[in-house]
Amino acid sequence: MNFTDVLYLTLGALPFEYIDEMRKQYPENDIKVLIPIINTYDIKPFMKFDYFTQNHVAEAAVYKLPENHDNIQVYGIYSSVFSSCKNVSEIARFHYLAPFLKAARIAIKKIKPDIVHCENIPFFLGEEFEKGFPNSIKVLQSIKDFTQIDISKPEAFWAAINLADKSAMKQICRDKIIRTLIAKLFKLHNTKRFYQMRECLKYIYKNYYKFRKYIDKGEDIEENVIFNKLNSRVLKLFPQMNNNTYLHTLKRANYWVTTSETYYTEVLNNPKYSGLMYPEIVNTKEKSDFVSFGINSSKYGFNVPNDIYQAFNAENFRELRNINKTAILKELSSDRIKTNFVDPTLFNNEEASITGSLDRFYEAPLLFAHASSEIFANGIDILFNTILKLFEMHKSIQVIICIKDGLKVGFIKSWLEFLQKNKQYDGKWVFIDGNVKLSKFYASSDITLIPRRANLNTPEHYIAMRYGCVPVAARVGILNDTIPDIFDDMTNGCGLKTKKDLLTEEDNNELFLAPVIKALNIYQHNPSSWKLLIKNCMLKDCSWNFDMLEKYNKIYREILK
Repeated sequence: MNFTDVLYLTLGALPFEYIDEMRKQYPENDIKVLIPIINTYDIKPFMKFDYFTQNHVAEAAVYKLPENHDNIQVYGIYSSVFSSCKNVSEIARFHYLAPFLKAARIAIKKIKPDIVHCENIPFFLGEEFEKGFPNSIKVLQSIKDFTQIDISKPEAFWAAINLADKSAMKQICRDKIIRTLIAKLFKLHNTKRFYQMRECLKYIYKNYYKFRKYIDKGEDIEENVIFNKLNSRVLKLFPQMNNNTYLHTLKRANYWVTTSETYYTEVLNNPKYSGLMYPEIVNTKEKSDFVSFGINSSKYGFNVPNDIYQAFNAENFRELRNINKTAILKELSSDRIKTNFVDPTLFNNEEASITGSLDRFYEAPLLFAHASSEIFANGIDILFNTILKLFEMHKSIQVIICIKDGLKVGFIKSWLEFLQKNKQYDGKWVFIDGNVKLSKFYASSDITLIPRRANLNTPEHYIAMRYGCVPVAARVGILNDTIPDIFDDMTNGCGLKTKKDLLTEEDNNELFLAPVIKALNIYQHNPSSWKLLIKNCMLKDCSWNFDMLEKYNKIYREILK
């Protein structure tokens, strides 16, 4: 039995490539996508409905979004409750995520797919407070990083306000202990008299984190005492919550997968990789597996002249890659940056802020790092410490760092100010706050630095390798799966990795610095091995293949049995 109709639920990038490749392999089946949206469209909604959240009835609308070039049907779900954030990525925050998942479950009941494929979303969040999800709809839970979906007991009261249905809210509002505690909390911060329980709940909900701001100073703060009692009472009112230490559960999922073989092995054997989810991971391992992912190289402009300065391949890269490097050094030189004359095709149709500059006449290996501003997950602290250490060691390097919205993060901003104050580093680094055309940067750089702590599932290291940019990475998750270390495999090695992951008790800065220095030594002292690394990178098969796709299809079939 093949699957027939899958609805892919995601907060992240739309899985167009995956769906496109699955369609080619299994043309009789279909995969649609459901995403949250933060803007309404000038089109008639596909459906409208009311749902109960945050102590009141809210409205939601589902739109069939405009056709895309892949002809994949995308539904967008909108509600003022979770669409009031500044960008879609903020919906991952609990107070947006909870109402989104409530609304999404109602929409899915109406769309009626055979399977719901959830990507890194705690799909069953809050089922403890509402009527059950229909068993006729099967759920595949795809997890990139279990630590990102931990939701612990201290949020029980907060979760109840977000997620409880009308009957559950009646229990909360009628309970004498909760009413007394709410009255005390309300009076601490509001001059109004206590009349309406729901109005008090609404006020406390809006100011929840403001009231909890003293949490690190001890449990004797009056607000904290009240919140702890509220959490305890909610757990007694809804005893099914006490069966787990979190509100997200894998028990209702028909199957769960991780996107890395390395990470899958780790979460089954070590609680530090799975946080509070570990007991349930072990209990549900019989209905779990790992899957892999690939890229469609043709979609990343490989060898398309407009996307890089000089097209090249695994046979002629020796001369032509250097043309790209020379071009980007020229574009990011101080003269170009000061006169705002930088090549606009380096960026993706948005303004970018550029700090620092490169010396176009300085002969040195060019290092490139591209990450989000998530400090811990992306190892941004390790990245900056590594760069500073290389500068202090007087290593001959130039560095390009690209982090969208990085200048909004205090930690990153303070590092850049430090680099600016040290004039001996001038001409050796550039920081770009904006969306860049990755193909041009990878085709121009010698090494890409990836000091991730988390198992982040992105295709960027694949793209880097396709352009002969050698990855130096943490030995974690998908990176460990797909980057053969040259010292582990002298024939097919594509990069260098740390000896261990970066969640150890060792000095992570030293752990990551070691393979970076090895890479620089190969670059500077062993040109034949460096050329082999580049060639292996470019010949590495990163594409979707039959085995990958068939594994997904096999799991879909298993779920439908």
